[in-house]
Amino acid sequence: MAVVKPGGFEAAFSSPSRKFKGALICGPNWELLNRLKNQAVRNFISSHPDGEVVRFSDPDLVADTGRLLEELQSISMFGADKLVLVDAASSTVHKACISAISVGWSDCLLLVTAGDLKKSSPLRKEFEASPDLAISVCFDQSAAELREFSASFMSGLGVTIDRDAIDLVVDAVGGNAALLQSELGKLASYAGDNGTLSVADIAEVIAGNEAASMESLIDAVFTGRADAAVQAITTLQQQGQQPASVLIALTSHCTLLVEMASAMETGRRAEAVIKDWRPPIFFKRHSALAAQLAVCSLPQLLMAAERLRVANSEVRRKSLIGWPLAERFVISAAGLFHRRS
Repeated sequence: MAVVKPGGFEAAFSSPSRKFKGALICGPNWELLNRLKNQAVRNFISSHPDGEVVRFSDPDLVADTGRLLEELQSISMFGADKLVLVDAASSTVHKACISAISVGWSDCLLLVTAGDLKKSSPLRKEFEASPDLAISVCFDQSAAELREFSASFMSGLGVTIDRDAIDLVVDAVGGNAALLQSELGKLASYAGDNGTLSVADIAEVIAGNEAASMESLIDAVFTGRADAAVQAITTLQQQGQQPASVLIALTSHCTLLVEMASAMETGRRAEAVIKDWRPPIFFKRHSALAAQLAVCSLPQLLMAAERLRVANSEVRRKSLIGWPLAERFVISAAGLFHRRS
């Protein structure tokens, strides 16, 4: 086992021919945990364009714990490399992972995310005991440490930022220091001629970023791009959005698409329906909506609406795992609209 700091995770975990054949990401910092997971997926897809990404959620493996080992030991359909992702929230899935590790595999990568695990956790101990597996623990940093870092970082860029503005940025990124540094670098470009940033400046930038991120999520889900959808929902989480709010926005948009698709049942083209819609659709969104209506059929949209109804209900009942539930939905919905060539 090797303990890999989050900052070095990307280099350490990339393909089965390199350093490790599997890794566990855990810890209380869900934002950083999801960012590492999504970056691993993007890197795998980039370096293995013909590769296969297989995702298992808790319900998938609770129903059949043997599926994980079968997938790890099976050869990809096209003989290419394979990445197997497991969101391990329950002890049943932990046991499935432990069982698979005890047997072993050779030709694919395993990436397990499991939230905040105690050092006594059997799953964590299993990864620690294996020489060809890695573990990365995502800890939160205190707000005071992040504020001190922010002031020092911006000073180094020649930017003066209000303390209240720093608090606003720190709150927006949670405990994710890597994201904080990235966002501060972007915000520095908004400093005025006198090199200062106020609370009003930060609030305006954050509001614009959140709106753009929500549009990115909507576009990804309703054009069947699961990886882009996961990346967008992670960004929204990092920006401080709530899973219930994200699902409400998706529900509202799905309702709009259902109504538009119904209007197209008479033979009208999507472009005409969008142009004549009331209240009017912002013209810059016309092409995005047309692309979605070209992919989404009315029966598929009605199915997505029902899945959204269930997802909204689950998030209200299980608020502590709201983000994993919301992510599971966006993957499911994007898969519904994905068109295979």
